[in-house]
Amino acid sequence: MRKVLFLLALLICSINASGQVTVTATKYHPGMGGAGWVTASGSRIDNNKLRNYEIKWVALSHDLFKKLGVKMGDEVIIECSNEKLNGVWVVKDKMAPRLRNHIDILLPKGDKMNFNGPIKVQIRKKS
Repeated sequence: MRKVLFLLALLICSINASGQVTVTATKYHPGMGGAGWVTASGSRIDNNKLRNYEIKWVALSHDLFKKLGVKMGDEVIIECSNEKLNGVWVVKDKMAPRLRNHIDILLPKGDKMNFNGPIKVQIRKKS
């Protein structure tokens, strides 16, 4: 019973009035985890565009789809201490079901974002 109450309190505290959720962010590269160059949404990753930072895609843990009310193709806004990561990103992938409150940010290998996650970020659905 105590565990259930703790989890309920954690869920309530993790979403603030603006619909913003604090989550753990990590980076991922195409081909990691056997995913290759195609996301769960069926979108093909163009390596040239990725290297030039022309695509800004993320993968969300399953629970965040419900918490944020998003679906594949929706936009989310990331806010954190790393200004290069701040801004609008498109939801194009879904993470392993075991992960909770987690976002993966698609970046090229050798990225210049100075992002050596995991870090805490705030995300919300773009209205």
